Amino acid sequence: MNKIFLYDSSTLPPEFNFPKSYMQLVLDPAVPNLEPWKFLCFDMPMALNYYGAMLQKYPDKPLVPFAIVDDPSGHFNDGYVVLACFDGDDKSGDPIIYYHDYSNPKRISWSDRYFISNFNAWLELAEEESSRYKAERADDEID
Repeated sequence: MNKIFLYDSSTLPPEFNFPKSYMQLVLDPAVPNLEPWKFLCFDMPMALNYYGAMLQKYPDKPLVPFAIVDDPSGHFNDGYVVLACFDGDDKSGDPIIYYHDYSNPKRISWSDRYFISNFNAWLELAEEESSRYKAERADDEID
């Protein structure tokens, strides 16, 4: 079983709770391969690094990063890092998800920012992206 890191409760936004569906997934020994997405809970130094970066970049909007695309091949997002982050202000137990895209340095207002309604919706999208990504990589290897 993979050892997981879910941040220290004192560093998380007050009253923030990870979604139950997320917890069930990452605690399951058979976590799906969603390449190019990786769950940050399996890499404590990387998780802390990006959490700190989000706290610095958005001091008035707590974002809790939980997944990352770091694809140096450039197949996904031209090789730029993309983070999937829970909205730390969302106390519902099923928070919405924002992306932080390192390829887009523009400041976008939170009301205009793209978001996904919850973890289950994100997971469905990540599975679709993973299938496309793996198919494209396989096609490139054949060519």
